[in-house]
Amino acid sequence: MILKWAFALLLLLSSCSSPAPSIAWQEVTLPSAEAAVRDLAFCDNHWYAVGGLPTGPAAWTSNDGQTWTGVRLTPVSFYGKQSTIFTVACRGTDVIAVGAASGGAHGNPRTSTWRSRPDGSWLEYEPEFEQFGGQESVGVGAAAAGPAAGLTGWAIAGNWLGPDGSPGPALWRSTDGISFTRVLVAPASSARGTDVAFAAGRWIVVGEAYGATLSGASWTSVDGTRWTSVPVESPLALVTPDGDGALAVGAGGAWWYDGAGWQRRGGLAADARFLSLTAGDGLAVTTGGSTECRLWSTRDGGTTWRELTMPAPLPMTAETAASVAVGAGHVVLATDDGHRSHLWLTTAAPL
Repeated sequence: MILKWAFALLLLLSSCSSPAPSIAWQEVTLPSAEAAVRDLAFCDNHWYAVGGLPTGPAAWTSNDGQTWTGVRLTPVSFYGKQSTIFTVACRGTDVIAVGAASGGAHGNPRTSTWRSRPDGSWLEYEPEFEQFGGQESVGVGAAAAGPAAGLTGWAIAGNWLGPDGSPGPALWRSTDGISFTRVLVAPASSARGTDVAFAAGRWIVVGEAYGATLSGASWTSVDGTRWTSVPVESPLALVTPDGDGALAVGAGGAWWYDGAGWQRRGGLAADARFLSLTAGDGLAVTTGGSTECRLWSTRDGGTTWRELTMPAPLPMTAETAASVAVGAGHVVLATDDGHRSHLWLTTAAPL
């Protein structure tokens, strides 16, 4: 999402033993008790939540973060009707989302892409299986929005086998959010892409590189086609636009990208597993942790941090999911312990 901020504030779920200032969280009633929320976004005074129900994919929208209504979804494929939507990106009132359902002889993920329509409904656009899957596929990840249509329209990050058979980061880019073109970001690089964002006038893919030791990796591109490697010392898990640059988090802590290179910022727990990171309306927000999720904030672009209270304990397991979005002076947090999702709301003022 593309938003302007007066200052940078990052909420980070990580592991730390320091006392956390109390935050007044309000639990929000989900449209269905069986809803599983996997991602959140905020654009143009609209909140979006995506995930699934036992019956198939689901999405919800809200004008105030408190009252949520279901989005009318129109799946067109066999697997689209069974998918769970796991990532959503927006720009203004335009939305794209990506879901998946396992199927076929080998149980591979069958990816589905969704695009909002003028009437507020979302239509699935069924890609050829080889577009996101097949023998060369490694995985599909987060979606991101650029500032405008055309070359900076939309992107989906993931990984793909290169011509030599080794995995590397890939990007699916689109001018309209309907038809996507796959580009190999760094073939034969012995690296993995983990997230994508548009910041500082370019696409940024972050990840990690494999060698004698695990190190960081990132690549930038103005047009989403020609990519330049930008060195970074430690692995990066997530990246988000922040003011005139980008803020990233990973095993080595927080990093800031200014359009030319990465600068190390405040340290975070080395054993944290980060789940989501987003920014907007003066806030940047992330979720993650080691044995238990924690919430942190920074007002100086990641240089210094303080811990904040979670609305409820959330143990970190392989099934834990959490996502957060900010906008209109509020923060919405979705948590899932593998059994049930919860949605929480708080004002941004105390943060």
